[in-house]
Parts: sequence; structure tokens; C-alpha cells
Amino acid sequence: MDRANEHPPAVGRNELPPPLSRDDKQDPVEMLDSIASFLRRYLICDEHQLTILTLWIVHTWCYQQFLTTAYLDVRSPEPHSGKSRCLELLNELCNSPALLTAAGSETIQDRLLHERSMEEITNDQGISLLSPHTMLLDNCHYMIGSSERQPLLAMLTSGVCQTSRYAFGYTDYCLFGPKAFAGNGRLPHSLAACCIPMVLRRKKPSELVARFTRNSDSLPARVRDWLENVEKHPSLAPERAMQAPPGLPSDLTPRQQDCAEPLLHVANMVGGPWPKKAFAAISAIFQASECSDSLQVLADVRAWFFMNKDPEYLLTRDLLPLLTSMDQRPWSGWLHESGRKLGALLHPFGIFSRRLNIGDQKGIKGYLRADFQDAWERYLPPLRLEQQMSSSSKTGA
Repeated sequence: MDRANEHPPAVGRNELPPPLSRDDKQDPVEMLDSIASFLRRYLICDEHQLTILTLWIVHTWCYQQFLTTAYLDVRSPEPHSGKSRCLELLNELCNSPALLTAAGSETIQDRLLHERSMEEITNDQGISLLSPHTMLLDNCHYMIGSSERQPLLAMLTSGVCQTSRYAFGYTDYCLFGPKAFAGNGRLPHSLAACCIPMVLRRKKPSELVARFTRNSDSLPARVRDWLENVEKHPSLAPERAMQAPPGLPSDLTPRQQDCAEPLLHVANMVGGPWPKKAFAAISAIFQASECSDSLQVLADVRAWFFMNKDPEYLLTRDLLPLLTSMDQRPWSGWLHESGRKLGALLHPFGIFSRRLNIGDQKGIKGYLRADFQDAWERYLPPLRLEQQMSSSSKTGA
């Protein structure tokens, strides 16, 4: 829940990786390493993001084997941070992509619905989704500002689950398939909740990446052949691919699990270091993703209770200075009516300050730890061991 989480070091920093060899064998680990190397040559991102992008590319070639698909939310604090380049690379590597830049709502709706009605995609073997399979929407802030925003969002979010149907008039459509969004603005909450956040950062002058053009090196033919046949791998048979994969982080929300499952299946299929890398990347990226102010203050209050050895209560006059001391939080600048602002953030969870009697002092406002317990368990992941040890060291425990 901490927005200040450190990012792992970026890759491709002071020297460019060598061009890919075309003599790679079709060993799954080597195939994924080749894809990661290709991305690293042209894109500045950290190791966790590189892992997610690599797995996501492979999953676009076998997504119909899974119950859910993964969406990507590619964004950055400032422009010129590689978002469009990221989508260009995905357009080069993904299965049957459609890259749309600054497309309006009507254009996207037409592309999504084209040849996707249940009558058009159902045959004797079941449902067969036609290309394009992978939607890449760049500068998507143009698509979410029109009066047709809500129907478009409903269409996009319906594509996460294989069994979901989008009803338009008297026709049902299947819009299932991988999608990636890039833009300067934030995605609406309902759509962002379906995505893995990929927050890119602007390249430093000392960091080197090659310029990606039509004449740039492409993936070796052996890697592309492997991608085209990856869905035939025995571990991706329906009876396995439609079950929860081993190694799924326990603290993910249901939407986050939907995104994580196909990528973990791919990582487990590949083997080698990739299952461990996938688990670490998914855990770190979702843990570092931004949350609402209400959820963040709920986490911060829990941290202060913990660092004070979990007392029965904390007085408001003691809790507020602790919260405002957190420099990278919205409440660091609270000056006036801080108690009311804190109360407003906690109100959605049914948490209110109480008037407490402490010795000779009567009616002092404070918060009971017991009042937070239910919300902590429902909305926050368990405190990790490393967080507990860090907190204990700060309090001298």
C-alpha cells in the first residue's frame, strides 16, 4: 500500500545489449530470455516490468487456453517516458495485434464488435475468436472523454473473462482477449482495476536504448516459431490451464488474480527461473500500485498501531502528528481540521473516533484498535515479515 516503494533497478542502463543471435534453440527458458533481451534493447524498464511484459507477450499467443486474460495499464508520471515505444514493441511481438493511436470511442467500438458476435465465432469445435486478438490502444485518454465513455468501458471490461458476454441490442458478443492501454491520463477506476500497472519512467541522459524502427532487428525466426506453437504445450491443456496456477500470491484482489493467473501459467510452463521471477514481479508491481487515499490512510494507521506495539487505542492528538510526518502522503500538508479530514477518509469503512476516558481526562477523542480490525482484514494484505521486522527495528523492539 506504500506509494513510496522502491523500484528495482532499471535494465539496459549504461550499455546496449547485443543484437539477438539467430541460432537460439527452442528451449522455453531461452525463448523467454530472447524476448526479454529484445525488449531490453529498446525499452527502459525495471526487471519486474521486463518480466511482466515478456510473460504477457507469450500469453497473447495462448490466451484462449485460460479463463481470464491480462490487461496492461502503461503510464508514466510525465510524457516522453517510453509508453508509445512500449506499445510499438508489443505490436511487433504479440499475437495478431491491432495498434490504434488516439482512436475515438466509435472507432474502438467498431473494431471490438467486428466479427465478434456469438453466431460469427461459434462453430462445431466451440468458440473460435478471430483476429485481431490483441488490442493495443495508445493515447487512450482521447477515448475516455466522450459521452460514450460508459458503454465503451463496459465493452472493455467485459473482455477480461472468457465466459463474459457483451449484449448490444439483441446480439451477444465475446470481446475476450488481451488489451494494453497507454496514455497521459489515468484510466477510469473500473478499467484500471482489470489491469497490471506498468509505470514507466523517463530515460536518464546516461541510459542507452536503441531506436526502434521498421528496420530494427526482429526476433529470431526460431523464437517466433515457438510463439506460434506455444498453445500446444501439454501444460496449457484446458484441464490444467483453467485451474488456479501454483504460486499465486495470496494477497491479491480477485481482479488482480484474474490478471496474474495466465502469466503464472506461462511462467510455470517455461520453468527454470521464470516461476520465481513471475511471483516476485506480480507481488511487487501490485503492492507498489497506487490505491485510494482512504485505503492508504487505513494502511498507514495500521502501521502506526503496529509500530507503537499495538495499543488498545491511539488518541487523535497523537495519531495526527504521526500521519502528517509522512512526507510522501497527501496528509503531510494537513494543517487545519485534520481530525475531520481523517474521519472523512475512514468513514467509508465504518470507523469513527470515540470519546475516551483516560484516567482523570474525560472525553478525549481517539481511535480503538478493535474498530479497525475488520477493515484491515478485508481490505489490506497481511503485514509481510520484512515490514514487521523493519517496523520493529524503528521502535527498538
